[in-house]
Amino acid sequence: MSVHIMDSAIFGNSWATPEMRALFEERSVVAGWIEVLSALAATEAEYGLIPQRAADALCEACPRIKLDDPFFAEVRRGFEQTNHSLLGLIHALQRRCPGDSGEWLCYGATVQDITDTHNARVLKRAHGLMRERLDGLIGVLAGLAARYRMTPQCGRTHGQPGLPITFGYKVAGWLDELLRHRQRIEEIAPRLAVGQLAGGVGSLSSFGPQGLAVQRRFLERLELAVPAISWTASRDRLAEWLNLLALLSALGDRIGHEIYNLQRPEIGELREASAAGVIGSITMPQKRNPEISEHLGTLARQVRHAAAQMTENLVHDHERDGRAWKAEWAIVPVACLAADKALALLHDALMHLEVDESRMRHNLEATQGAVHAERVMLALAPRLGKQSAHALIHRLASDAARRGVPFRAALAGSEEIRAQLGDEALRTLRCAPIDTGQCAEMVDRVLRSVGSESNQ
Repeated sequence: MSVHIMDSAIFGNSWATPEMRALFEERSVVAGWIEVLSALAATEAEYGLIPQRAADALCEACPRIKLDDPFFAEVRRGFEQTNHSLLGLIHALQRRCPGDSGEWLCYGATVQDITDTHNARVLKRAHGLMRERLDGLIGVLAGLAARYRMTPQCGRTHGQPGLPITFGYKVAGWLDELLRHRQRIEEIAPRLAVGQLAGGVGSLSSFGPQGLAVQRRFLERLELAVPAISWTASRDRLAEWLNLLALLSALGDRIGHEIYNLQRPEIGELREASAAGVIGSITMPQKRNPEISEHLGTLARQVRHAAAQMTENLVHDHERDGRAWKAEWAIVPVACLAADKALALLHDALMHLEVDESRMRHNLEATQGAVHAERVMLALAPRLGKQSAHALIHRLASDAARRGVPFRAALAGSEEIRAQLGDEALRTLRCAPIDTGQCAEMVDRVLRSVGSESNQ
């Protein structure tokens, strides 16, 4: 039976995509370790560290080993007997390799050489998946920003109506942030795909004077970069990756929370698409809940906590510290799975997002002219001074709200303001079209950034 929700037969698909899960499931991990061990044996034979016949036998036998339930039971028993992370696997492989070839498994290497190198290969693939997710999201957001470039909407601060914006402007803000994350994804790639072969304390002493050449050839076989120095106690690469995943999933959380709020019936400007058969509540049949938007927040919390723990793991004792290192085994998969699922869900939510333009305009009109208060204040400022103009409009708006009078009507009835601006100017201010400032132009700038990035 599964214990973690990500492995649940019922709920697992809401926490991870099949593509990312395949990289981290246990059979894939063990198969990856075996591939690394085989590559190590082949490399060591090239440099005369182990017999060529042994390496040939290992490289032929290991890919054929059946990773079935009896094999895993055997490896588990070996771990329980030795309490060593890799020895149970090595003994199980040894029993399945011909002659004495199994004696040469993992020659001169330590557990962390195998696991760090495997993880680097996995994260290289995970990085590719995440990059594809970002490219898809950039396309969807660019389409929304362009389509709703001129669609007026109420801009809100502190949860309250403020000034008019456009919905395309809001989307372009998300897109602009995502473009920075796309840049970060590209920048981290060469730092992430770095392998490890260092021996017990990182000195490569077990490989003799040709240790650096062995290391280079080993990692070349596995298509990984060679580190300048052992990184058994330097986990900044993983901390950077998990914190980047935290940034990505937090953007998904922010967008999801915006949809969540704007889907509330009293606002009603955005809605998640409702698939046939989806139920909001088993007790309140009228409910249409923003389930995806909420789940984006749930997933993002998992990633943020994993990133925080990974930051704690940066502090190691001496040249190796099992306390910090083994915690990665639990948190790196969770962060990758949750972040990837979040981006996949976000893509689906935005692809099918329902945008109610008429409701956006209705909510602007529902302010009864209050969204024009800044414009009136700025028109008064040259005559009264900005602070005095602000105080006057604030008193007028507060009094109108207290009396239940529309701001537009209060403005028309103010003799003090009429004396300053005159009837015609006041009428122009009250009846002027919705002013969204430079929103559309800023949307265009972001969209040009998308175009320039794709041409690089």
